[in-house]
Amino acid sequence: MFTLVENGTVITPSRLIADGGVLCADGMIRDIGRGDEVRARFFKARGDKVRLKVIDAKKRIIMPGFINSHHHLYSTFARGMAIPGTPAKNFYEILEKLWWKLDHTLSAEDIYYSALIPLIACVRNGTTTIIDHHESQGLQSGVLDVIRKAVEQIGIRAALCLGASDRRKKGREGVAENERFLGKLQQQPSRLVSAMVGLHASFTVNDDTLAAAVAVAEKYKTGLHIHCAEDLADEKDSLKKHGMRVVARLKKFAALGPKTLLVHCVHIDEKEMNIIRDSASNVVHNPESNMNNAVGCADVLGMMKKGIRVGLGTDGMSSDMLAQMRCAYLLQRHNHRDPRLAFCEAPAMLLDNNAAIAAKIFGKKLGKLAVGAPADVVILDYVPPTPLLPGNFLGHLLFGMVDAEADTVICDGKVLLRGKKLVGINEELLCEKSRQLAARFWKRVASA
Repeated sequence: MFTLVENGTVITPSRLIADGGVLCADGMIRDIGRGDEVRARFFKARGDKVRLKVIDAKKRIIMPGFINSHHHLYSTFARGMAIPGTPAKNFYEILEKLWWKLDHTLSAEDIYYSALIPLIACVRNGTTTIIDHHESQGLQSGVLDVIRKAVEQIGIRAALCLGASDRRKKGREGVAENERFLGKLQQQPSRLVSAMVGLHASFTVNDDTLAAAVAVAEKYKTGLHIHCAEDLADEKDSLKKHGMRVVARLKKFAALGPKTLLVHCVHIDEKEMNIIRDSASNVVHNPESNMNNAVGCADVLGMMKKGIRVGLGTDGMSSDMLAQMRCAYLLQRHNHRDPRLAFCEAPAMLLDNNAAIAAKIFGKKLGKLAVGAPADVVILDYVPPTPLLPGNFLGHLLFGMVDAEADTVICDGKVLLRGKKLVGINEELLCEKSRQLAARFWKRVASA
């Protein structure tokens, strides 16, 4: 089946094509250009008897699906959950009072439904690829299969891992789950699901677990996915226990490289930035989460000036990458008190750097509309109120498209959202089941 998405402004995003069209077949983009020219080439090559499904963009925006370079699907059941006692006064207390209790209590069914809900939100926001970092100390063995099932049911792309941690002396079990899942994917490949090796953070991982994780990553030629210096406590812990800062410790264990994701990097210093740059490792910025946890503002502009690839994630706060991009833009201006900053850098994190990171992790050209790239296509319900030109696209992106809803979402050639309605997914039924599970889950957490 051939599908032609036409009659919209195509943003590749390196090119802007008015009255453009994108032809898809077998999960791949087969042609791209002016809509009438794409149509003409199609029928000239195949004749008028070949069936062509047409999706009319109605003068809206046709873009590649967005990429989220750091998500936490498991965090759904924290939404609205009461936390007894006094409010957490720092990052470590947030972990102890909320997240570590939550991830120790999750069951397989909880994890499955807590993944489905944000995956649906990804679709509704035009996010077709995520790199997820899972945490569930109470259930580790086999847990990545549960999340894979949810991902494949909703139909977007995901790279999965389990964040191994020694805070409950289960680090090696967590590494074993990453290795098991990588091996299973090697034997039973998925069009949508890939894998990495996850570690929670330096301050919860001992040397043996870190070394074991690196060995698994090397065996399967993948990278590590780890929270890095999110809070100053991570750096202090590393200096106290290991006599070196976090990034230096990761370098010592050969944990860095082009496929490794260092998430947050709020409190790294210039020497650590240089190590990251020289190792070609990736940093993922999560501005909303950093603000919510009051941990500080990462110097992403300084990193980018050094040549570090900085991508953009949500850290489970949402699945809306356009909103995350504008937050990154505003936060840098506010933090530096300089209105000249981040106009280009924040969109580059989302559109360019996330695409480059995903290419390393998935081995595919994601985040771009190009012949031969996977057919991950989004129609944004945005009608420009002023001329949309190649030279002013970023202005429209930051101040107009950022508020637009996804009208149509295609991932791997399959239509997941059409006319803002999910295709083949009963969202109300899933949410009802999720509410029931969450209520029971909250009682278990309260009594733990």
